Amino acid sequence: MPNEGHYSPEDIIKEAKKQIPGVDKIIEETWEELGLNEEMIKNAFGLVLVEFDRLATDKFRYYETKALKRLAELWLESQGPNLKENLKSVLESQDFINKLASMFVEFAYMVQRLEKDLGNMRKARGGKTFEKVICRLLNFIGIPCEIPTGEYRERLRRIDIVIPNSVEALENPDKAVFITCKRTLRERWRQEVPAVGPNQRVYLLTLDEELSQEKANEIRSLGLIVYVRDDLKQSRFKSKSWVRKLSDLPKDISLY
Repeated sequence: MPNEGHYSPEDIIKEAKKQIPGVDKIIEETWEELGLNEEMIKNAFGLVLVEFDRLATDKFRYYETKALKRLAELWLESQGPNLKENLKSVLESQDFINKLASMFVEFAYMVQRLEKDLGNMRKARGGKTFEKVICRLLNFIGIPCEIPTGEYRERLRRIDIVIPNSVEALENPDKAVFITCKRTLRERWRQEVPAVGPNQRVYLLTLDEELSQEKANEIRSLGLIVYVRDDLKQSRFKSKSWVRKLSDLPKDISLY
């Protein structure tokens, strides 16, 4: 940070964001809090994934609150030690409403900026957390998998997780499982999922509670199997064989 009393709005926002830990730290905190074991994950993979997502999101919102509080603290510090006296002087003036509004307009701007940035971070990190947690859960119960990186990421394009590894996925695709993770299916979801090649098993995993019959049919037309929340499968997609429960994923993979 710059010297006391010389914080710019950009400095304050940047410093406030430091209250938000990385994805891996939030995953570790959530994992520890849930006290997961192999039997729990194997028997209720979908329920564990939904609860993990809920708790990790709550943790991120907790850190968002800390960031907003830090923003307020830094803004107050930037106003110097005589803020109380300055406010008193403003309130005694004839035009105190306009002067107060002018005084706090910068603070309001920074809050809006930070809230917008935090919202974008929450969405991006939510997707990345979903991907990493799936990979970690599968590895934990003895299903080898990895998130492609570097050259493998480029070559596998929209694939987020491969079983058992990237080399096998590229050299022997008929012996691998390809997973694409979409926490929610947004408007452009069709452009964000991979094309299914010959003899490839490509699974789409989502937590989207708004999945429609129309989207489910589109997913089938793309040659994908989709795994959804257990309750969603039971309540809305019982008759659709290509829509499966997330809790069935470990068993389905182990069949190959």
